[in-house]
Amino acid sequence: MRSDFSVSLGELTAGVLAVALLSTSASAQSRPLDPLRCLIEADDMIELSTPVAGIIDTVEVERGDRVTKGQVIARLDTRVEEISLKLAKARADNPFTISAREVRLEFLEAQATRQAALAERRAVSETLRDEALQEAEIARQDLEEARLNQSYARLEVEQAQALLDQKILRSPVNGVVVDRLLSAGEYQDGQTQIATIAKLDVLRVEAFAPLSYFERIAIGDTVTIQPEEPLGGAYPATVTVIDQVFDAATATFGFRMSLPNEALSLPAGLRCTVSFSAS
Repeated sequence: MRSDFSVSLGELTAGVLAVALLSTSASAQSRPLDPLRCLIEADDMIELSTPVAGIIDTVEVERGDRVTKGQVIARLDTRVEEISLKLAKARADNPFTISAREVRLEFLEAQATRQAALAERRAVSETLRDEALQEAEIARQDLEEARLNQSYARLEVEQAQALLDQKILRSPVNGVVVDRLLSAGEYQDGQTQIATIAKLDVLRVEAFAPLSYFERIAIGDTVTIQPEEPLGGAYPATVTVIDQVFDAATATFGFRMSLPNEALSLPAGLRCTVSFSAS
């Protein structure tokens, strides 16, 4: 009897422990995640340069200036390219070569028609008729050549415009000028950096979490970012990256969030706190 009672008591104890463990696990899963420390960084740092060499004519921004996508940052000396563009446009827009050849073709076609009619009545020889038809055909080919040349001229306009654009440096993003390295009058060799732009219309937020958070954070989750004082405030962000390689030394993993900042109201380089919604 004692043996049976002992077995029953052991089974009961194991069952109680199992229920307790399940209860603890479920409680841990339902408990809200504690806030974590994070860092707000620029989404990208872009070192701007021109693909061609030349003397810098103007630099139109200073360190700390806000810039928008497409805004002119600097210009190289473009006088030669501007003249080339004007010449190319003049050739492309010249209508006289084509109109003169159209008039000539119209005359020769009419003449060829008359010669063909006269040849049918045997008023002129077939040789004269053939010569008239040949001259009309040559005029037709001349007109097509003129039209082709005008197409080439339009391509030359595009080429001249592209060469001009290469000497005008524009911001590829909305952001802030972090550094300006060259000034008007200096030589740009096509490789030297002129300015650095921090892309700030979207900010990158980096954080590290303990491994217990791994199953409870997913890409696409919405979190709340609270920058440090004196800025403060609360801003929604979205989880975009979760590292799949853990840091064994600290038992943590990294994850990244995207924080919209279209008004450029938040600077980069801020410490912050990331809070998670209750799940």
